[in-house]
Amino acid sequence: MEKIEILLEKLDDRITSSLAKRLDTLDDLQEKLEASGEDYEKNPTDENRDSYNEVIEYVEKMELGIIKDLEALLEKRKAEELAKEQKANEPATPPASTEAPADTPQAKVEEKKEEKKDSSGVLTLVIGGVLLIASFGAINYFRKQ
Repeated sequence: MEKIEILLEKLDDRITSSLAKRLDTLDDLQEKLEASGEDYEKNPTDENRDSYNEVIEYVEKMELGIIKDLEALLEKRKAEELAKEQKANEPATPPASTEAPADTPQAKVEEKKEEKKDSSGVLTLVIGGVLLIASFGAINYFRKQ
């Protein structure tokens, strides 16, 4: 969480709404992780330990994903600022070629957007699966009581 907070400071807490929702979900999961840890301490069974370890792994994966996306957003903003500075410093002559070379920051940003779109579907499925498992665990827990 410390790295996430540092990245948020660098971004001046200006992030996309989807990242904000993921951060809220991460906060909720952190609370559930603490509750799961307390349950495990009260009743240290193999089932509770496995459940607790699954939640820990999922939260860590989610944190890494958020950190990766925050770093990408930071790089994108830096590239945009650099492009603005370059445009301000360039003379008013039109470019010789209408096609941008593949190594420009804009091309890299577009490639990252395409990669993000591919990974967002998988992340949604993983989050859905974990929530489904957590729901079944909660139902089972309350049935036994």
